[in-house]
Amino acid sequence: MTTLLRGGAFAAVLGAFGAAAALAQPLMQGGAPGAASGGDAAALMQRLQEKRDRLDELNEQLMALQQQAIDANPDLASEREALQDYVEAGMKDAGYNVAEGRERVEELQAELEDDSLSTGEQQESRQALRAELGEMREAQQQVMNGDEFKAKRNALNEGVLAAMEEQDPEVRTLLAELQRAQAEYQLMAQQIMQQQQGGAGAPPQ
Repeated sequence: MTTLLRGGAFAAVLGAFGAAAALAQPLMQGGAPGAASGGDAAALMQRLQEKRDRLDELNEQLMALQQQAIDANPDLASEREALQDYVEAGMKDAGYNVAEGRERVEELQAELEDDSLSTGEQQESRQALRAELGEMREAQQQVMNGDEFKAKRNALNEGVLAAMEEQDPEVRTLLAELQRAQAEYQLMAQQIMQQQQGGAGAPPQ
């Protein structure tokens, strides 16, 4: 599965980048605030959307800088490829055949795009794909939780950060802003969830 192993896990070498996308998911599809929360919750939801937009902006900016840094430093690109190869080799040692897994995922994805399949057949393919991706992620995470991987990743991170600073000396300031925005987003999301739960449980007037 190229997107999982070659893109999803490594598109953002620095862990802070990927967190922005993850933080931007909850709440935004959670529906409107409960009636009991009133205008304050609506205002908070608007601020949450603005914070999400800023997170997306920072994430895109930092990802672009990261790619520029890697493009300008072939050794970093090679080091990143070596780290990816290390993960895939570790997955194979743990009993998961990456090449076969990718092939199965591609076949299942093709089945899901086949309009001739019945609803039941599509459901079976969807469940099989979910199971395959789950096994793949589990094997991948097992390797990435190891101390050796973490040491390699941290070394790569430092190299990438240094190269990014050559592209833009303010990169650490951007990272600090991203981390602050993430913390603020989490706090606002928790406040909205509490208000929604309170509104749902409030007795009718």
